[in-house]
Amino acid sequence: MSTDKRPPVALARFVLRRPTTPGSMIPPRVHATGTNYDTSFSRNEVVRRVRAFLVDVGIAPLTRSITRPTIINASALDGLERPIIFVANHQSHLDTPLILAVLPPELRHHTVVGAGADFFFDRRTKGFFSSTLLGAIPIDRVRPSRASAELATRLLLEGWNLVLFPEGGRTPDGLTQELKSGAAQIASKVQRPVVPLFIDGTYEIYGKTADRIHPGPTTVVIGEPLVPRVGERVADFNERITGALGVLGREVATDFYTARQPGGALAFPAPSRSWVEAWRTSDHRHQHSGRRRWPKMFGSRS
Repeated sequence: MSTDKRPPVALARFVLRRPTTPGSMIPPRVHATGTNYDTSFSRNEVVRRVRAFLVDVGIAPLTRSITRPTIINASALDGLERPIIFVANHQSHLDTPLILAVLPPELRHHTVVGAGADFFFDRRTKGFFSSTLLGAIPIDRVRPSRASAELATRLLLEGWNLVLFPEGGRTPDGLTQELKSGAAQIASKVQRPVVPLFIDGTYEIYGKTADRIHPGPTTVVIGEPLVPRVGERVADFNERITGALGVLGREVATDFYTARQPGGALAFPAPSRSWVEAWRTSDHRHQHSGRRRWPKMFGSRS
């Protein structure tokens, strides 16, 4: 019978050491990115105050200087009680800072923004800066995600406003895209109002295919709050949101009265995506001060 000749210290280390796992059985390391990225740190009171300061003194003034926004119906935001769901069309990466710049401080300081998990949270560093500077939370825009919906719902119940872009991504050509029903579904679940925002002009400043920023004028039209009705289907509520955004989009190019005539609302998605058609029908649009080399190609046209 053999006896263990190892020193007492080595024997103690052997007994107390954590058991090892064969290399072939070690599970791959999972990096917390995408919809699994934890953004709770960005809603810490200290981080929230730092973000509010950076937005107020840096991001918002810079965005206003680049976009020179004209705000229509800003009074629609007066007296609204949190939480609120803001839904907007999506032309550019400038849309998020523009919305934050347009919102009054008491609203934007308690607002989170739904951002594409596959783009803004594909790396931890990018996710950190997105959530810290803009209050972004990961939203799966490729397929329906329980994690994304539950996070958005929980934050609304905690009193945070939420900005969503139901088109699911920036327009590739300046024209409107179909609205997904995620915003309507979340609003119906928490029974909170939806405020539609139509943004016009950011595509020309920094669209999806742009290689640099071209400062210019923008218009933001704020719609009246839409409240989910008792027993209303999500699809029907989403249709109301789509119609409201379409009216606001047409109002940018025409006027309040014309946009609200039967059949006057802008279509989501655009019925045609031909750039030739966009070129030929862009001459009726409102004219901003200053000469523009290229016509505005967004879809608020006939």
